[in-house]
This record gives sequence, C-alpha cells and structure tokens, in this order.
Amino acid sequence: MTIRALILWVHVLCGVVWVGVCATFILAAAALAGEPNESYAFAIRSVPRINRLCAPLAIAIPITGIGNLLFATQAHGSVLPAEFLGILLAKVGLLAIMVLGLLSAWRAAAVILEKPSAMGVNELRCEFNIRQIIALYGLIVGAGIAALGLGLWLSGI
Repeated sequence: MTIRALILWVHVLCGVVWVGVCATFILAAAALAGEPNESYAFAIRSVPRINRLCAPLAIAIPITGIGNLLFATQAHGSVLPAEFLGILLAKVGLLAIMVLGLLSAWRAAAVILEKPSAMGVNELRCEFNIRQIIALYGLIVGAGIAALGLGLWLSGI
C-alpha cells in the first residue's frame, strides 16, 4: 500500500467512524426515548466518550485532506480543475458544520454532566440538552454523509 492510499483510507475512515458513531447514538437514543431515566443515564455515559473520540477525528480529517490535496495537485500537474476546487470548498464547508456541531454538542454535554437537583428545572434542561445533542449529531451525520458523497465524486475527477 502506498502512502497516498494510506492517507486516503485514513481520511475516509475518520469520516466514516465520526458519522457512524453519531448515527449510532441517535439510533440508541431513539430506542430509549420512552425511558427518560435510561435515556439520561445513556447520555451521561456515552456522550463524553463520543465527543472525546470524535475530536481527534475532526483534527485528522483536515490533516489527511491536505495530504490528499497535495497528491491530487501532483497528479494533475499542479493545475486542479475548477469543478474539483468547487467540490473541495463544499467539503471544507461541510467539515466546518460538523466541527461546529461537535463543539456545540460538547457544550450541551457539559450541562447534562452537571449534578442535577432533585426535580424541576435542571431535569427539563437536561432533557432539552439531550434532544439538542441528538439534533447536533444528526447535523453531523447529514453533513458527513454529504461530504463522503462529495469525496466519492471527487475521486472520479
């Protein structure tokens, strides 16, 4: 396996793992939707781990993407087609959306990790933040699927 292929596969695997982990959380949270205590316990256990896993992936994707860009530039004789650059710009925008979603999920997770009071406002706030995390992970999944699809298209150029 060449270094070019290795960097490409690491890039793709980082995206697939990030999207897959977030999608798995969404499915599990949906399955536990009828059990608020179970849903809360699941979120407390899994969200910090998911965020810690996804943070290095969010760092590795642009690093490996730059490596892929260097190889593509070399392969095209230092002149990349305009369509290639447009798709690349779209992928960078989707990555930015994913990173902002991850940062927002991290902030929302901080709220559910606070020790809640016996009943009342904190409980409602935690439920809202769990729903917010589900929505943010959904945003990450949608943007990630689009970015992976654009990557497939980009590989054909």
